[in-house]
Amino acid sequence: MKAFFLMLPLLMVNACNTTKTTQVSSSENETELMENNKEQCPENGVCTVEIQKNKQIILKKDEATAMFYPEINDGDNMLVIYTFSQKGPEGTVDGDYSETIHFEIPSNMNELDIKDASLQDVNLLYGKHCYCKGEAGFYKVEKGNLHVTKSNNELHFNLQFTVNKTSHKLSNISKTIQL
Repeated sequence: MKAFFLMLPLLMVNACNTTKTTQVSSSENETELMENNKEQCPENGVCTVEIQKNKQIILKKDEATAMFYPEINDGDNMLVIYTFSQKGPEGTVDGDYSETIHFEIPSNMNELDIKDASLQDVNLLYGKHCYCKGEAGFYKVEKGNLHVTKSNNELHFNLQFTVNKTSHKLSNISKTIQL
């Protein structure tokens, strides 16, 4: 019993340690998650990139709101999900805020350079997730540029975009990921 009480403070101190970079890899669904460095992320936020291999995006339409949302299924493509999130003020339940970018690229693709309406060829979606009535949801991105290169087990993408139907904090993302 004394040993338990001696170990308890050590466990508590260890539990308070934060991580700067997170990498999760699962061979079952081939998913990788990487935390972005702070200099590319909007102020007071955390940015992450998730790569899902052998997946595809199916766009579904919510009949009640006429908005689109992604359904992720098994497929032949590589899915990229970029997430920016901010914690809400202390003591609030619904103050958190996040934005996501979803797009898929063919697994055998080495280079891709598309713009504007062609962004829908990769099912590029912008998602706004917050308690912000009339603005939360997913939007098709139809204005911007996406450049993707894949080589030597590395994926680099540069996305500049705008969504006219809602405000957003993300507008330019440049990221290199080890595959």
